[in-house]
Amino acid sequence: MIKEEIKEKSNDFINDERLDEKSKRTIVDYRNDVKKLIDFLPEEFTLNKQLMLDFKDYLDSKGYSVSSKNKYVVVINKFMRYLGHDECILKKYKKQEKSSIDDPIWEQEHKRMLRWAKSMGMMDMYLIMKIFAHCGARVDELKFYTVESLESNYIKRVYNKGKERTLILTNELKRELKAYCKENKIKSGYIFKSPVKDGQMLNNSTIWRRLKKIAKKAKINPNKIHPHAWRHLFAKKCKENGIDLDELRDILGHNDINTTAIYTMTSNREKREKLERIRY
Repeated sequence: MIKEEIKEKSNDFINDERLDEKSKRTIVDYRNDVKKLIDFLPEEFTLNKQLMLDFKDYLDSKGYSVSSKNKYVVVINKFMRYLGHDECILKKYKKQEKSSIDDPIWEQEHKRMLRWAKSMGMMDMYLIMKIFAHCGARVDELKFYTVESLESNYIKRVYNKGKERTLILTNELKRELKAYCKENKIKSGYIFKSPVKDGQMLNNSTIWRRLKKIAKKAKINPNKIHPHAWRHLFAKKCKENGIDLDELRDILGHNDINTTAIYTMTSNREKREKLERIRY
């Protein structure tokens, strides 16, 4: 096989995934992951397991994290199945199970960021942080927070990986969101609108950039500000308030309860503080 052949087949593969209604972000990821394999391949090659193991060694040499390497493996395996080369399927990398959260956002840090967001006049970021902390929402789910959705405490028909999910609004948060809409004359559609693109949502990268800016002002490590930061805080608060793992799995929109359990892990600092209280 030559490179041009597999390039053509990769285009067909990507097109099939698009017809399967994968999200735009997923399609971009698939394209980039397959391109990584194609760039590695010589101009002429025989597609076999040895070649794929060489590709795995190549990933190792790049120093990627286990999660990143497994992401490549999953997509490339899908591509191999599409090509009818099941013998080329690779095993995923084994990841050492974590027993602690590395550096979570603490409740006091969340409150400090809320105060700074207010003082900086960034009320949209203030409310977005409250949604993260009180609903466990993902940034991609902010588009479901519309003026119309505030008629209920339950935002339904939210799809994550093809499954329905309900985001639950507390009465307090609903009142704050309604007050924000009224003050800013937002009468319909998205609550968090782009200031430059009429009728469109705030861009995800803009949201994270602004949150990092607030973190710096609040003297909080901006590296903590990542897509799952508040979901860990939310999950821990739910656990503290008697919500069990089965309920939390539904609230967070997880398929696997083991994933939910990761979000409720304590940090090494919390473990140490508990040990400090032990007396003999």
